[in-house]
Amino acid sequence: MKIYLQFLILILFVTVSHGQYSEVRGGINEIIAKVPAGSDYSILIIDAETMDTVYTRAHRLPLIPASNTKVVTSAAALHLLGGDYLLATELRYSGRVDNSGTLNGSIYLRAQGNPFFTSKDLENFVSRVKQQGIKVIDGDVVGDDTYFDEQYERSQYVGAGEGDYETYPLSALVVDKNTFLSGKKFTSPPVAIAQRFKQLLVNAGIVVRGEAVSGETPGNSTLIKSVEIKLSDLLKTVNKRSDNFLAEYTMKLISAAVNGERGSTKNGIKLCMAFLNDCGAYLKGTTLADGSGLSRRNYIPTGVIVSIYQYIYSNIVFRSQFYSTLSISGVDGTLRGRMQDANGENNLHGKTGTLRGVITLSGYFKTKKGRDLIGAVFFNFSAGYPDFYRGVQDQIFEYLINSL
Repeated sequence: MKIYLQFLILILFVTVSHGQYSEVRGGINEIIAKVPAGSDYSILIIDAETMDTVYTRAHRLPLIPASNTKVVTSAAALHLLGGDYLLATELRYSGRVDNSGTLNGSIYLRAQGNPFFTSKDLENFVSRVKQQGIKVIDGDVVGDDTYFDEQYERSQYVGAGEGDYETYPLSALVVDKNTFLSGKKFTSPPVAIAQRFKQLLVNAGIVVRGEAVSGETPGNSTLIKSVEIKLSDLLKTVNKRSDNFLAEYTMKLISAAVNGERGSTKNGIKLCMAFLNDCGAYLKGTTLADGSGLSRRNYIPTGVIVSIYQYIYSNIVFRSQFYSTLSISGVDGTLRGRMQDANGENNLHGKTGTLRGVITLSGYFKTKKGRDLIGAVFFNFSAGYPDFYRGVQDQIFEYLINSL
């Protein structure tokens, strides 16, 4: 099936139905004519059902995609793991609790892929410890961060030269997306989180004889409580809010969950590239450097992005779940203020992208006559303002909605 689909998509990119769309292409060319000379752009619009090419301009030209990189990350995660895949942060203990309420062992905070764990959840864990009848912890309070590697800083997991776009420390064990670590010197996020938890335990009257440390949870530990979310809930925030921290977390999560290893950006990227190959994308020049699109070392043509949308569209299992992660024009997310006319509002389900000199847009939309289209319009520019290029994108999508 994958080989067959790949063949069809490759045929799509070399076959254009000239007669049917000649007038539409002329209209789009008039819109594009407004773009300042020297600007690079890549455009591809296809019919989702027939896979006919409606409009194409340099669809194989790799450009900086900005947050359209999140389309790759989120679609790969959904494809590889499924929307119902559970992500957890666990509270566990080793040893036994004696009749006096002393735990002859340690308490563990074990990360299993939940980046939504909060301070409130941490406080609830304290209550759970007390409910176990534990009054004294003879061992340590341990932050188990072994689900991911120890490359916490962006310069480590993406590479040097990425300092302009720092995110919060990227550990597997997370509290409040690690915002409390912002601006602080630290050597180990899991130790910092363990220290917070230890202090909460002490404040609640529980004696802790050991230290706050990092380490791995023993296989024979006892589960007290697990706070879980579905992958689909994570991906909604990644795409609708264009959350960079969560996108980078998702890239490492893919590696950890699929390979059963300590998750890493490097191996997550390998899995994403393999997914793009499964989509039948023409990958020459395509480069992934991170999961969020903050890096200017990402290069993706619109042809690759459209291949992803088409692959998901053809998969009944994932289509609705992926749709639900995307912003909706005039309604929510990063498209809330876009395409607010009668036919554009609540129509485009898509993803925006913005960096200095970069404006990108992609997504699914429906024409007035009921045709499902997939489109991607990327601009890399040095002249003009971002809102100008957003306006050109909106004009292209609105023109297609009203013309077909």
